[in-house]
Amino acid sequence: MLSGQYDFACDIPPDQIAGIERNPRYHVVGGTITNHRLICFDQKHPQLVDPRIRRAMALGIDRKLIVDTLWSGRTRVPHGLQWEYYDKMFLSDWPQPAFDPARARALIKEAGYKGEPIPFRVLNNYYTNQVSTAQILADMWGQIGLNVKLEMKENWQQIFERNSPRAIRDWSNSAPFGDPVSSIVNQHGPAGQQQQVGEWTNAEFNRLSEELEGSVDYERRRVVFRRMLEIAEVEDPAYTVLHQNVIFYGKRRDIQWTPSSLQYMDFRGRNFRVGV
Repeated sequence: MLSGQYDFACDIPPDQIAGIERNPRYHVVGGTITNHRLICFDQKHPQLVDPRIRRAMALGIDRKLIVDTLWSGRTRVPHGLQWEYYDKMFLSDWPQPAFDPARARALIKEAGYKGEPIPFRVLNNYYTNQVSTAQILADMWGQIGLNVKLEMKENWQQIFERNSPRAIRDWSNSAPFGDPVSSIVNQHGPAGQQQQVGEWTNAEFNRLSEELEGSVDYERRRVVFRRMLEIAEVEDPAYTVLHQNVIFYGKRRDIQWTPSSLQYMDFRGRNFRVGV
């Protein structure tokens, strides 16, 4: 782009923004999108069968440090796997995931963990900053006493294959419409990816998924959704949320274009023109 061969560049890492904007012809636009970055757990791995280890992993992550260092503070840690556009179904009092290394160490000790390796399968920056995030996470988990080993993979088939032990992987979740059914049920419920690939299941969660999908009683649905978050994020973790995802675009300043928060490039006439 800076050589003049291209007008746009996607997925600009935050550490490149200043360099791009030193050139008066270009600038960077974009920001948070309707997508959260997650770490998913395989509860069948021998070291993750005990939910206390998964809870410890969630408590051992300093998400604010990741946001501040890798993302220059340009994103945020969400209140669990939900978005404000859920409207009446958004649980505003649901807390952001806690960072409590002392409690994490206590859980690891209670679980009787003896330092056995825990594999973390990682793609080479399928997500922006993916490898850097994985390295930071492995170090954070090491500081609470877990022996997490990064395993670089080439594709999603290798991430999901079951011929060798699998324990942790990256993922991201969106909500295509403004209700938790579109995310927590669609992606983690009985027919969602995490259960279909055999990583995680929970009988109460699955029963509540059906109720959340079929009920029209808002107050009851809020109770059900809260209980599902308690199960999947606290009691028997299926995943842990890292931060809201971000996309930055570098572009020529004379191109009038506004990025979408929905992960598509809108070049319709009403959103694209060159010059003043």
